[in-house]
Amino acid sequence: MIQRTAEVTVPHDNSSGQADHQGLPTGAVPGPDLIASNGPTPLRCPTHKCDGFLNTDASGYDPHTGLEVLVCTQCRHRGFRSREGVILLFRGGYEFKFSYGPSLQTITVLLSSASVNLWSTHGVNDEQLAKIAAEWSLLCGNTTKRVHLGIPAEEFPDFYLYFCQK
Repeated sequence: MIQRTAEVTVPHDNSSGQADHQGLPTGAVPGPDLIASNGPTPLRCPTHKCDGFLNTDASGYDPHTGLEVLVCTQCRHRGFRSREGVILLFRGGYEFKFSYGPSLQTITVLLSSASVNLWSTHGVNDEQLAKIAAEWSLLCGNTTKRVHLGIPAEEFPDFYLYFCQK
């Protein structure tokens, strides 16, 4: 038997440390690791035409829901973030059901094939898109309402513009 070895080169990145956002081209949509709700970067307010950032509120963490309350520094919008992130329970086609923390509540995300195709041009697959949408829904203050990301749906432009802003 002939033993074969192959040289493997692993590029060094900052995946274990803080993300480097300087390499993003102008107008690029950040990948899921850059917008994860429990990431190190400050979260922008999801309210339309607000340039504020979300900070943890004094009420803090609710152990029953597993959510932290976030408040905008400018418009005082109140949203939520799960410390553990959203957890995919199951999916059927383009319908995804997510849970967060110890809560029994769920968020349903329904994608359209058009939105999946649009986001795939930014390197985001359907499962990543659904997870991002569930996290964005929490930032908007929604803990149970269904999120529909079809092109004609009212949530889609708000969602798309939030992630395309600089």
